[in-house]
Amino acid sequence: MSDKMNHARWFSMALKALIVLAENESRCPSGKLAEKLESQSVYLRKILTHLVKAGIISAKEGRDGGYTLGKKPEDIMLSEVYEAIRAETVVKDYFETEGKHCFSDMSQQSLCDLQREMETWILQGLQTKALSDLIEQ
Repeated sequence: MSDKMNHARWFSMALKALIVLAENESRCPSGKLAEKLESQSVYLRKILTHLVKAGIISAKEGRDGGYTLGKKPEDIMLSEVYEAIRAETVVKDYFETEGKHCFSDMSQQSLCDLQREMETWILQGLQTKALSDLIEQ
């Protein structure tokens, strides 16, 4: 599986990790989290790093370390999660708009414009949903 495919799943994996953290009452080490999500710890820690930087989750190192939510599930908007990981991932790259193609400049520009529009639609939709909408209350 290519890195591009792995990166395209970051948003989904980030949401799944947040759901596990929301349902866990204590700190959850990355190894335990990866086990629950059937993922590799190294891959998951890359995602978690972005969530920590965004203040969505908090991390404590050491023997009793692990991850916890940085705020209440109802205060974590899915758009925040998307924004936190999109700088690193290619989730927003639905189609390639860079490089040499047989398209005219106008068609190439139209593809770029469409990609930006799609990104706006996604963010607008995710701004209406919180993590709490994904977990059993």
